[in-house]
Amino acid sequence: MIAVAILDTRHPLMLESLAALLKGKDEIEITGQFSSIDDFWKASREMTINVLIVNIYISHSEEIELIKKISKEKPRIKVLVMSMDPQDSVVYESIRVGAKGYLTRQDNCREILMAIYSLRGGYEYYNKYISNILLNNYIHSIENKDGEIEKPPANLSKREIEIIKFWGDGHTNKEIADKLFVSLRTVESHKNHIMQKLNFKTSIDLLKFAIRNNLINV
Repeated sequence: MIAVAILDTRHPLMLESLAALLKGKDEIEITGQFSSIDDFWKASREMTINVLIVNIYISHSEEIELIKKISKEKPRIKVLVMSMDPQDSVVYESIRVGAKGYLTRQDNCREILMAIYSLRGGYEYYNKYISNILLNNYIHSIENKDGEIEKPPANLSKREIEIIKFWGDGHTNKEIADKLFVSLRTVESHKNHIMQKLNFKTSIDLLKFAIRNNLINV
């Protein structure tokens, strides 16, 4: 089971709604609901928490400090940010201090579950909106710089490169499977092998690799 806790210091209704949404889902156990940071720290001394969902609003300084402190003192707890009003600066700062996942209020239950499973498995998770923010920043940082295009590792197969191209262009695993006439499990297996071969932990690393190697159009 994945022990999930939720923190929302401003809106009790949002806290209760998110907990109700996740209760009873496969492999998910809600171990704590916190309306204050102090309550979280007290409970975290004895409570098992694998993933902490932190709801962030426009005023966010306390939450940023919390994420930073968790990253230093309790690195086994993976922080998943749920942003009600995502601003570029807040996204960058949250990830810089240790958030491993980032979603927005537009995301549904399926996306939240995918994020939780990814974080528990040791991977980061950002929805498409957040990924675009990060990639636009990355593209802007390199667009005026000269440099050689990296040569894709020789151990990547033709099929794996195809999957990177489809995925980088925004296709879901199911859409990729349909296009390549293979099973969904096969696509997921290929993506796991790609991440292992390239020694990547995050989807952003893979997208950067695809951009540097002209495997996708930006």
